[in-house]
Formats: sequence, structure tokens, C-alpha cells
Amino acid sequence: MKRCLLILSLLGLALSCGPREQVTVLPDGIGDNLYRFGVNTNPYEYFNLPETPVPAGYKPFYISHYGRHGSRSDWGDAYGPVVENVGKAHEAGVLSEEGERAYGQLQTIYALHDGMNGRLTPRGAREHRQIARRMYGKYKKVFRSGNRHVRAVSSTSPRCLVSMAAFTGELLSLDPKLDVSWDTGEKMMQYLSSADPEDLTKEVYPLILRYSETHKPDTAYFARHLFTDEAAGREAVGVSIEELLNDVMSFAAISGAFDQDQTLLDLFNVEDLKFYSRLLSMNFFLRQCNSAEYGDRRMAVPEVGALVDDLIEKADAAIETGDCVADLRFGHDYHLLAFSARLGVKGVGERLTNEEAPEWPGWLYTPFAGNIQLVFYRNKSGDVLVKCFINERETTLLGLPGGPYYSWEEMKKCLNDALPVQQ
Repeated sequence: MKRCLLILSLLGLALSCGPREQVTVLPDGIGDNLYRFGVNTNPYEYFNLPETPVPAGYKPFYISHYGRHGSRSDWGDAYGPVVENVGKAHEAGVLSEEGERAYGQLQTIYALHDGMNGRLTPRGAREHRQIARRMYGKYKKVFRSGNRHVRAVSSTSPRCLVSMAAFTGELLSLDPKLDVSWDTGEKMMQYLSSADPEDLTKEVYPLILRYSETHKPDTAYFARHLFTDEAAGREAVGVSIEELLNDVMSFAAISGAFDQDQTLLDLFNVEDLKFYSRLLSMNFFLRQCNSAEYGDRRMAVPEVGALVDDLIEKADAAIETGDCVADLRFGHDYHLLAFSARLGVKGVGERLTNEEAPEWPGWLYTPFAGNIQLVFYRNKSGDVLVKCFINERETTLLGLPGGPYYSWEEMKKCLNDALPVQQ
């Protein structure tokens, strides 16, 4: 039962940094950053990759953006009993030195959570400030053009509102002359947030559960690291080791959001973390992306089309009137994935089957503060090109040939189709 609860908890759910030296390739797994195992609880990572030069004669003039809120607390209503159970082993004197450090970190996270589910952490605000700083530094001339109006809208969720405040606050600290407007409300929620249909979730869950049953966690490894004596530890905590492993893993998945080190992650066999990463990736791809089995239904959710419409309408207005230099939208991970798939973003929009989905590297596409940036370029004759970035990484679109610079008119035609046609 507890194993199922862990799966449900994780399904409902790397350190961010400033500028780095340029890298040439993305990492191919979670091994060099175990925080990635949580997939959508992976704190934002910035990879400074090379970019394709802008075509001669074109200059950026407008940015259209959708960003997920930054690192947050989790839904930790059951955290108290976990701390209490490990505390029993502490009182019995059977925690190892590593176990004592883990117990301290469990207490720290529990205190920082403070009964507030889904609250933006200081790290979450910092992630958005860093993204905003890089955006301004890269496109300073865009922000200093025209009437310098930046339009920001947010989901009504407090973690999104604070993310918007952090992002725009950073922009204003860099350029006080910007004219920033802010808005939120139920009308905005019609294009800022969505979830997979309930019947789709019911169909996917048995597949996830069946896949989860193909792996048995290494409880012996966990117990050796946590206790000085496994038998005494089992007796002290009063629950099975597998149940305790699942409970502590829920803490580990969110520890990076609170700027904690890898103390909790080091309690687990890396193969267990890799498996849970695959399990979560499978869940997110089947429910939120353009999967072979369910993508048509997910893309048909009205809010996904509404965001496409909002993108087109505001971009066309910016092209025609120049009354806005950037549209910033702040929302959630489900919608970010569905929108990315609807755009045909490479790495998200592919038609993977449920057998292929576990190998999809979800942590690359839906971390905390994950974002889509569409940058618009224009030449002197008025021709407009668009380039797409996923989490600040240059990408191509499956529905269009060539790239990464696309004709805006051709891109609009592609977006008006129900689904991108993969090239």
C-alpha cells in the first residue's frame, strides 16, 4: 500500500545556477545530479549551449514566454509521521552517522515546509530572477525598444504570482524604465493552466502501476546506510523498511527545492533513483505530452488551444503595433508540457508509446521554473522569423522543416493544425 502511495505522491509532483561555462552537449542521465530523479521536482538547471547565429539582417524585437513557477514545497501532509518514525530510531540510538545527518535534514525540511503545501521556496524565487537576468542580458535591445512595455500574467496560484513578482522585479532592478503590467484572474486561467482529462488519467494509472511492479527497491542498501543495526532499526521505527524507504524518498525528491545537500539522496541505491525517474517520466509523458496512445486527447483540452491562440494574437499585435516588447506568462508544469508538445518542441512533441515513455528524460523538460521562450526577429523589409527555446536551450519544432529560425507565417499555419505533423 505504501509503495502505491509513494507512486501517487511522486506522480503528483540539479541545482539552479547562474551563468556557466559553455557546454557542447546535454547530460544523458541523472547520474551527475541525483536531484533530477524527481523529474518535476528537479530544481532548474541552466545549460549554456552554443546557438545558431541569427540570419544576416534580422534583429530580435519581441519575446513570448511561458514559465512554470519555481521550486516549491511539496504536498507533505504525511511528513510528520515520517520524522516521528525516524526519530524513534534516533532515540533508540540505532541511527548511523549518515542516518543522524538524514534525520536532521528530515527535521529541517519538515520545519521549512511548515504545513504550507505548494509554497514557493527562496530557491524558486531565485530561479526566476536568474532566468530574467539572463533574458535581459541577452535581449537588452528588445527591452529598450519601443514603449518598453512588458505584459506579465499569472495563474492565480500564489507560487506562480510570487514567481512572476521575482521575474519582473529582477527586470525592473536591471531597467527601472520598463513599463511592466501585472494581471491574474479566472479569465487568464483559461489559457495558463490545464490538466489531463480524468478519464485519461484512469487509463494511464494501471500502466504506471504495472511498470512500478517491475522493480523492487534495494531496502538492504537503504537500511545499511540509515542504521547501525538493521534488525534494531526495523524494530525501532515500527514500520517496514520498504515503507520507510518510500516515505523518506518523498522527502528526498523535494530536498533540492529547499537548498539541501544530497544527504537524503545518498541513502538510496542510485539504480532505485534511476527507476523512479523512469517511472515519473513515463507518467508525465503519457498524461501530459503527445503520446501515441493519449496525445490526441491531451492536445484537445481547450486550455491548450487557448494558449496557442493567445500566443498568436499577442504576437501579431506586437508585430503590427509594437506596443509590447515581451509577454510573460507564469503557470504550471502540466500546461508547460502540453503546450510544448502542441508546439512540436523536439524532445517533448514526439509520438512515443507507453513502452518507450520510461526512457524519455522528463527532468530535462519539466524542472521547476521550466520555460518556453519564443523570440521574434525582423529584418528591414518586415519579414518575421521565430526561434524557440526550451528551458533556455535552442530547439527545433517537429512540425516545420529546417530551423531553428522559422517564418512566423509558416509557424502560424502549423499551429493552426490540430497537432504538429512530424518531419
